[in-house]
Amino acid sequence: MKDHTCCISSFFKHLSGKAESRCAKIVDVAHRLFLDKGYENVSMNDIVKESGGSLSTLYKHFGNKSQLLIYVLEQKSEELFGEWGRQSANYEGRLEAFLMMIGTSYLDILVEDDAILFNRLAASLGYLEETKSINEKFLHVMMRPVTMVAEYLEHEKECGRIEVEDTMLCAHQFLSSLEEPFMFPRILGVETDVSEALRMKALKQIVTIFCRGIGVSKES
Repeated sequence: MKDHTCCISSFFKHLSGKAESRCAKIVDVAHRLFLDKGYENVSMNDIVKESGGSLSTLYKHFGNKSQLLIYVLEQKSEELFGEWGRQSANYEGRLEAFLMMIGTSYLDILVEDDAILFNRLAASLGYLEETKSINEKFLHVMMRPVTMVAEYLEHEKECGRIEVEDTMLCAHQFLSSLEEPFMFPRILGVETDVSEALRMKALKQIVTIFCRGIGVSKES
């Protein structure tokens, strides 16, 4: 299976310790501001004011604001989903266990308030002229969890352990089915039960449906 190395992690490796620390602080501050205020309402000056340093340093390392956004998303994607790729080899031939691991992690992320803020941020980017040039890169980064699940499914398919026509579509459907009960109502501000008990109930039911649907009997 593929080694998913985050581009910004490689970028940090070329920096000195002080510069790396400075850039990491910039990424964290930008992430928080983008979520809390929205991309269009945050300036490079706002980021420098919160993170320290100078505008020249910010532009030197990250270019413009849209490029900084991509760096931020790559870093946060690695933090949230990097472990999926590192763990996937431990689940060969264990589809149900893999989906339970992925699903538990994904639901833990979805029920955080930041997940709502991120969905609002993502929706706003499609309407901004400034970000049109990076939307394909943005989509590529945001597809990372889907791609990781799809690569696991493709490996299992190649080994003859599952039967599914389109592994990327299947991965999309699995993750989307986890989102639906917990995301949309909360985006609208409707109070929603996101308790661990309900999350596990939903996850177990979805995993059972998927395992049966792609020709794998439930593990003992």
